[in-house]
Amino acid sequence: MPPDLPQVDLDQQLEAALALGGRASTAAPEAALAACVVAMNLAAQLQRPIEHGRAAELRCLHLGRLGRFTEAVAAAHEALPLLQGSDQQGERCAVLRTQAIAASEAHAFETALGAANELVRLARDRDASTALDAAMALAACFERMGDPWQAERVLSNALRVHGPNANTHLNLAANNCLCVIGIGMLHRLLDSQADDAELQSLLLHTRAAAERARELLEQSPSPAHRAPVLGNLAEVMLHQGDLAGSGVLLHQVLDLAQQHGLQAHAWRMCTSLADWHLAQAEPEAALALALGVIQEMGAHGQQQTAIRARRSAYRACRALGRLEQALQHLEVAEREERRDLTRKMRAQSELFVSRAEAQQMQWQADDARQEAQQQRQRAAEAAASAERDPLTGLGNRRHLERRCAELLPAAQREQRPLSLAQLDIDHFKSINDRYGHATGDRVLTLLAQLLQDSMRTSDVVVRQGGEEFVIVLPDTDLSAAADVCERLRERVATHPWGQLGGPDWQVTVSIGLATAAPYELAPLLDVADSALYRAKRGGRNRLCV
Repeated sequence: MPPDLPQVDLDQQLEAALALGGRASTAAPEAALAACVVAMNLAAQLQRPIEHGRAAELRCLHLGRLGRFTEAVAAAHEALPLLQGSDQQGERCAVLRTQAIAASEAHAFETALGAANELVRLARDRDASTALDAAMALAACFERMGDPWQAERVLSNALRVHGPNANTHLNLAANNCLCVIGIGMLHRLLDSQADDAELQSLLLHTRAAAERARELLEQSPSPAHRAPVLGNLAEVMLHQGDLAGSGVLLHQVLDLAQQHGLQAHAWRMCTSLADWHLAQAEPEAALALALGVIQEMGAHGQQQTAIRARRSAYRACRALGRLEQALQHLEVAEREERRDLTRKMRAQSELFVSRAEAQQMQWQADDARQEAQQQRQRAAEAAASAERDPLTGLGNRRHLERRCAELLPAAQREQRPLSLAQLDIDHFKSINDRYGHATGDRVLTLLAQLLQDSMRTSDVVVRQGGEEFVIVLPDTDLSAAADVCERLRERVATHPWGQLGGPDWQVTVSIGLATAAPYELAPLLDVADSALYRAKRGGRNRLCV
């Protein structure tokens, strides 16, 4: 039991442990974590399920703050069954967010997305704070899966819509998360030698998020909040060239992190200070800091911090003329980056493996059921063939009707959004007339592949006939669906179609978009078709809603 707890009766010990391990506790994270474990044991002994669930939620929180992400994911699995009551949904949402973020950091994307999706489901019946919580979880998944731009879009939209009505703590966390995403995007753009105007625009937006988070710190002074928020602000200031201001702030945050046992933040601040010394033309000091982080972290800590420390050491050694050492650090950094990319690709591959395929493999391995499996497989193929367009491999009108018969009533029952888009290739008849039907078929198959690659697995994509396609977007309101369709239109317009018809050859599409209600296929198709007609009449290569 932590030594800070008074030696009184069990009820008072439980309250003291919960206070010491509370969200706003000023205790060191390890002491707060130990207090949560004590509180869980006492609550179980006293048969206090509400306090047991609260302590389990706080345990997940402190494990995440300490950067012990694998343990945090396991703790979340243990905590969720304790948080089933209607009066425990706030704690359940907090555990799900911790689980989504920690699992994303640990590259366990199936677990992360599962937690984020449950948060989205809970947000429909709760308040703006829960909706913002869900957006943060989804953004963490997108960012760690390699798409920070989508993460930024999701979280920025959520802050604009739900931020004014969400609580202070979640507004602080969301703005800080937006800053983290911006810093990650910044490092990607720096590595790719992006346009300076794009970098400056990103820095301005990221600085604004960091300043908003700092303003909210006055209402949440916990060191566990101050260290990441001020550390992120200092890093943005450094990239903006404010060496004086960033240097002072970086040293302050480093002292704060070390005083309160926030080791992961201390390591990160040391890498940022190494970059600061490099900007000051002080490679010796930068190298000492970078090597200190590398030695202290060992195999622990966040991989991105370790990679940054290696890159700082590389730049410092290069500035000092120690080229052999510089090359060694660069090789380690690039090897770790490749390992990180491989883990992401493997995790995503595992995430999208069909359970049906896995089941089929099991059947094929079981000789006793082989004949029954073959019969099932033939029946499934026959059913799928009846709903498949033979040219593009997409679903056909029959498939659209069957899937909408499932999706539309479910969306209506739960009052969830659903959107439908009709897409038509512009001037397709002239393509057939000028280049022949074989080229026209090739355009259709390539466009079908673009559609499949751009959509979620939950979306329905069909070829309705000729050059016309239909896309159904479950759980997507009109604004979000318009964003999806506009990105799709741009992707088609910028695709290198010249391989089919010459260097100047271009294929574009017009899109009409509708959204439920009504929750009926025929009226939705009529509305989308009218919007498509307006897009055609308005000049083509556009989206009409």
